[in-house]
Amino acid sequence: MDATNALLADLRYYVREHRLSEAAELREALAHCLLKLLKPLAQPLQAETHKPFVIMMCGVNGAGKTTSMANWPSTCRVRGCRCCSRRATPSAPRPREQLMTWGERNNVTVIAQQGGDAAAVIYDAVQSAQARKIDVVLADTAGRLTTQAHLMEEIKKVKRVIAKAMPETPESPAAPHEVLLVLDANTGQNALSQVKAFDEALGVTGLILTKLDGTAKGGVIAAIARAHPIPVRFHRRGRRAGRPAAVRCGGFR
Repeated sequence: MDATNALLADLRYYVREHRLSEAAELREALAHCLLKLLKPLAQPLQAETHKPFVIMMCGVNGAGKTTSMANWPSTCRVRGCRCCSRRATPSAPRPREQLMTWGERNNVTVIAQQGGDAAAVIYDAVQSAQARKIDVVLADTAGRLTTQAHLMEEIKKVKRVIAKAMPETPESPAAPHEVLLVLDANTGQNALSQVKAFDEALGVTGLILTKLDGTAKGGVIAAIARAHPIPVRFHRRGRRAGRPAAVRCGGFR
């Protein structure tokens, strides 16, 4: 509601300032106001600043984390980077198998193991990436509802262990260097709660908007831009192979 009120107030001011009266002009005015609201969020991810660059994925169940992560090597290849994927929750066989399949399709090695502690798995991954001179480490985490306190504590532990595996140095901050929250574009106002909860737990640095091939177009991002202006790094359409697309607000119509 805050975003809607702010957007309408901005639109009314723009209409008065430019003396608009036609429906087509009002549509363009609304597009202008939305762009002004969303443009600060269109910030591309810079994954070349540290080596290895550790990216931690998080989100609720079914948001599209594993699919987004599995297609990331396409982006890495375009940038000339070597990529390593690691499933940080070894007890979930289906996502692990999914990553293995996508890794074969994208010609990327996926490191996975059965059993063990989730934090220990990602610790080994970061250590291995440093030894093998890998450019990017992608850490997938199991989906979790923000109301499940024990699972939120578990993911906090995973982040702390990543920081121990690659601590802060004079040249580089502690890992993870990026914490990406994956949001389903079909999600309504609950997305605000997800952003707030994961940001408080992990310090989210970027968003990925998925499933834009449906009827929903992620309109809640306007509310997020108002309440929690976290950069939107990428968006995805469906589950087909292909790298996540960078957000370009100028294409709005």
